[in-house]
Amino acid sequence: MVRLISVILLSLWITVPAFATDAEDVPRFTRNDTLEIPGLTAGCHICEWRPKLNHMPAAEQCGSDDAGSPLAGLFECGFTPDCQRECHFIRCGTQ
Repeated sequence: MVRLISVILLSLWITVPAFATDAEDVPRFTRNDTLEIPGLTAGCHICEWRPKLNHMPAAEQCGSDDAGSPLAGLFECGFTPDCQRECHFIRCGTQ
């Protein structure tokens, strides 16, 4: 039954362009180049502020150790709506 319906639909799809009189009567197929899956990944290409904690050198805020290496600080980093990476200092240390 399913095969019969498939064959009928396929034959209709093939014959429609053959009977078209104008170029506008021919069905147009468009290709949608996107990786979005509706309801699952929609809007992922839009940058949002989703901060993540990062440990980075923070010489300005926390100073340096005896060897001159900058001490680590905890930063909250994310992306602005215009997709620019932005980090905000939270505190000194790695905890």
